[in-house]
Amino acid sequence: MSFLKRTAPVIVISLLAPLSAYADSWSCRQGNDVREVHMVQTTEAPVPCQVVYKKLTEGAEDQVLWNAQNDAAYCEEKAAAFVAKLEDWGWTCVETIRDETAVN
Repeated sequence: MSFLKRTAPVIVISLLAPLSAYADSWSCRQGNDVREVHMVQTTEAPVPCQVVYKKLTEGAEDQVLWNAQNDAAYCEEKAAAFVAKLEDWGWTCVETIRDETAVN
């Protein structure tokens, strides 16, 4: 068995694992309603950051639920915990990839 055939699955798994571990955006559905949770950075640095909640189909304004000036892990933890809470309330949430060129 060649080296490439033995290591290819490990390389693929290694490359994919960080993507799910550091999600920054989720789309949640319940019936016809869609809500999104985004971690937003206003600079290229991890902080300052915000956790933004959007009720896309309900006509509500976007809400900044949490923000941090010094600790990016705070936004990550709060966003993940809020998504878990939405799922507990019956929403089905999936990680999404946002278009970084779009205006938040």
